[in-house]
Amino acid sequence: MPHPFTPRGRLSHGRLKHLVVACIFTIITYYYVSRGPPTQFALLSPKDAAGNSTLGFQKILVLSEGPSWRTRGLKAAAEHTGLDVEIPKQPPLTVEMIEAFQKLGPENVPHPVDTGEVRNWLSSLDLVKYMVMADLESALFLEDDVDWDVSVKDQMRLVSDAVREFTLTDSQDRSPYGHAWDILWIGHSGEPTVNKTRRLEYDDPSAPLPANYIGWSKRYMDGITPGKRAVQRSSLTVASFAIGFSRRGAMKVLKWAGKGEDKAFDIRLQQGCKFKDLSCLVINPELMHHYVPPTDFGHISTVADANLKGSKAEEEEFEHVMGDTPNILHSARCRALFDSTCPRN
Repeated sequence: MPHPFTPRGRLSHGRLKHLVVACIFTIITYYYVSRGPPTQFALLSPKDAAGNSTLGFQKILVLSEGPSWRTRGLKAAAEHTGLDVEIPKQPPLTVEMIEAFQKLGPENVPHPVDTGEVRNWLSSLDLVKYMVMADLESALFLEDDVDWDVSVKDQMRLVSDAVREFTLTDSQDRSPYGHAWDILWIGHSGEPTVNKTRRLEYDDPSAPLPANYIGWSKRYMDGITPGKRAVQRSSLTVASFAIGFSRRGAMKVLKWAGKGEDKAFDIRLQQGCKFKDLSCLVINPELMHHYVPPTDFGHISTVADANLKGSKAEEEEFEHVMGDTPNILHSARCRALFDSTCPRN
């Protein structure tokens, strides 16, 4: 005889709660797998995301050989302006590795001669590899003696709007700077600006006046309206004070710069930008520049020291004496360390 049908009772509150949680988890898992993980900027406007603690990049990575006056000043500036910076430990470089890299490529191409340039080049490549292995969407690379304005977050919000407009970024792309670039050069020592160059100017009250600009490209600065900066395609940018890399750009740089064949890492990138092997944008005037210790002690840099061209003054002799940063109106280092702007600004 068949058993009589007995209706089930209503789900208990506890079982219903678990069922709802399971459904939500299933939906999220499906979205993650089928559409990819949500970006860190999904809840912010691109402009607001560019003013976060990593300036709109997934990480800010610092190229450094270890603790020194450079890193101490950088950390002080970062804390003062609310930036999160990471200083990955650099692997050691042997003399044999340096000598081998100096000889890469055919004899008829330029090669790095100075040991310091080779060390900087190989260390830069190691940092790019670190970015690739961490599978970062983007990263901002800083040299450890770099400095920036106390208003850097507001500056980068303006850069976001300008870069997105310049590259015709679709409004559905929520990333702070779009994806139409491999390299975004924001810290450098100059980029020529001529009338035939396509560029987009934008207002920035923190921009140095062209007449007060310091550096080799001062003669090119009359192409920029006072009180403005410009975004343009990079062709002759030099120095690697602060460079943004996209994920695609990092992979291309490893292949382009990993084979040597030039005098220095920044020159190799410059050539890649000039001949369109790399897609590069540059902000002019620069937003970041290297901090210079007091002139009485001479400029001290890792590259200069390695090339036996830098001053050997003890750090404690000059670290507590204010230096300056060219083309930065309100130095974050000077504000954090000395409660002042730098003298030349």
